Amino acid sequence: MYENICFDAAVLLGALHLLVPAVVRNGYRFAARCKPIVVPADKLPAEVASYIVPRIPQMDDLGFELLGCYDFGVLAGNTRRYIAHFLKRSTNDFANVTVATSSHKVAGYFEFSTRFASGLTLETNTNRVLPLTPDNSGTQVFRFPEIKEPQVLYQLHLQLIQKHAAGQWAQGEPAGQELNRMVRVIENYGLRHAKIGYMVLANNARTYRLTWKGAFLVTWRGLWPTSLVRKALQRKTMQSELQALPVGAAAELQKA
Repeated sequence: MYENICFDAAVLLGALHLLVPAVVRNGYRFAARCKPIVVPADKLPAEVASYIVPRIPQMDDLGFELLGCYDFGVLAGNTRRYIAHFLKRSTNDFANVTVATSSHKVAGYFEFSTRFASGLTLETNTNRVLPLTPDNSGTQVFRFPEIKEPQVLYQLHLQLIQKHAAGQWAQGEPAGQELNRMVRVIENYGLRHAKIGYMVLANNARTYRLTWKGAFLVTWRGLWPTSLVRKALQRKTMQSELQALPVGAAAELQKA
């Protein structure tokens, strides 16, 4: 009986790995262009405002100026994205507070980002969702979903800059055009994945869709048991990053 249960489970898991990619390929689309719309903080939807608004004074305490709150619309699937965008002009560090909404879920995270003249970008965030496609080779992303306070995450971000980009010059954006950096990153997403064979521009030229290669690889990374292995490896990698920081700094961050 036990052997039959294991066999049936294996067949079901195999079927999922073969059939789900077709569903994902037919349903997934990513916008080729984005046109963010300014939304005053007091006009944000209630579920979005509850996450973004409390973090505006927290960012201000860290020296970050609010550049604006934006509705980025539906970029992928049926998920709408709202972003509060911040800049610390003295260091050219950027920060975002992002909330994604769908018909059944609202999820938020915050991040700090610094781009250097060498082309390297460092991002430190609290996003617990791992990407199902390869990261941009020019961007190092550090994820610490257990951190709840922007102050703690920013101190960690500065420590990671010292480790990975010490002495490099942080690049800003022309005054009044700071949002362009984020728009470029989003609009390059589909193009970058087209170059590695994961996506192709749809016939309407307004969205990218997954190729068969992209659909299979995205699905397999998201299904059990691969998803569990990826999460475990991610936790181990981030723990190693913490342990490699100066002893005092790492201890304070881990206590927080």
